[in-house]
Amino acid sequence: MILRSLTLDQRFRERRQERMATAPSLPVRRSETPSTTSVRSPNSTPSPPEPMEIGLARGPLSPAERSRRRAQNLCLYCGQPGHLLRGCPIRPPLPSDGGKNHPSVISLQCVFGSTSAHMTIPVILQWEDRSVNVSAIIDSGASNNFFDLTLATSLAIPTRLKKTPTPLQMVDGSTLRTGPITHETTPLLLLIGTKHQERLQWDIVPSPLFPLVLGLPWLRTHNPSIDWSSNTVSFPSHHCQHFCMNGYTTEKIGFSTYPASELPVKYSDFQDVFEKKGADTLPPHREYDCPIDLLPGAPIPHGRIYNLSVPESQSLKEYIEDGLQKGFIRHSTSPAGAGIFFVGKRDGGLRPCVDYRALNAITVRNRYPLPLIPELLDRVKDACIFTKIDLRGAYNLVRMRRGDEWKTAFRSRYGHFEYRVMPFGLCNAPAAFQHFLNDIF
Repeated sequence: MILRSLTLDQRFRERRQERMATAPSLPVRRSETPSTTSVRSPNSTPSPPEPMEIGLARGPLSPAERSRRRAQNLCLYCGQPGHLLRGCPIRPPLPSDGGKNHPSVISLQCVFGSTSAHMTIPVILQWEDRSVNVSAIIDSGASNNFFDLTLATSLAIPTRLKKTPTPLQMVDGSTLRTGPITHETTPLLLLIGTKHQERLQWDIVPSPLFPLVLGLPWLRTHNPSIDWSSNTVSFPSHHCQHFCMNGYTTEKIGFSTYPASELPVKYSDFQDVFEKKGADTLPPHREYDCPIDLLPGAPIPHGRIYNLSVPESQSLKEYIEDGLQKGFIRHSTSPAGAGIFFVGKRDGGLRPCVDYRALNAITVRNRYPLPLIPELLDRVKDACIFTKIDLRGAYNLVRMRRGDEWKTAFRSRYGHFEYRVMPFGLCNAPAAFQHFLNDIF
């Protein structure tokens, strides 16, 4: 028994030394006396974040650790000697009434670990005439949506007082020493991908690791489909299809739908650039028209009709109807006819692709020079601000050369059609489009 006791005592001593060597220094409780000011040495290292800050939660003790602390008269909260749990200097004070008279408490579950271990999605926030790209974390353990106080201040996010302050409860049942949540953002426009748009407000809290948190209420409302293996999120729910993905309106910010009266004043001189109808109109014939010169004696190409799924067939029907309405395509009696199929886009949509491989094989190449990628990168090496503004319609802004439309024909279950504008997939399309860009810019 004596030998066993000595062995246990030695092990306890080793465990204590290991913990003291690896454990971070604990924050010192600030004095509550107004007249007392603590001064930090300029060379001292800043104290670590408060253990109950969002993103740095103190997990529950294991039964073995709880027994060890009790046996050695250590604090059950911080693990240090000299005081008990009720007298711990760094433990946040509990409400005098036990929290019974407080409004519903919001919980936010965060654990130790790097942010790379958590799934974040790129989003865009818009308010007034401002727009900012940020990353948001999806947290099913957060019972509300949260916005970091520091980020909100730096971006001048419009905020307002909450009608009723709400205590923030952590995973171990304690509340933040900073006190209850008193402010919230005004409704901001949240954009995810190219289709999902909604107005959302956040509670303002100190959250340095995760500036934007989409919590359980947001998950319940939208019921997104999350593919954990590919880290992608889609929104197939009934709510999203009817309320968040109904296309752009003047209330939901989008370049194509802003009336002149709603455009920011500094962009008023470029009103025509934001008009969608210009990109939906058949362009005139110009010197930039895309030609298709075939090799002498080459056989006229034609491809097979591809088997399409029900969603792909519906997308093809809508694509053809839209093209006919705009005048971009027309019915054809051409001896040529390529197949058409679809590939998935990043936002979950479908992109039509015409199989022009046989046509490209017998087409005389246009040797108009294309820009060198190293040269383009060298031009922007010292730049710090970049734009993502893209041409609406792009290739559809260029017409096919008069008389060459029949060569672009494609076949489908809905009929035989040919392009009047330059489609994607032609081998000479990049050269024709570059010629167009070099002259207008």
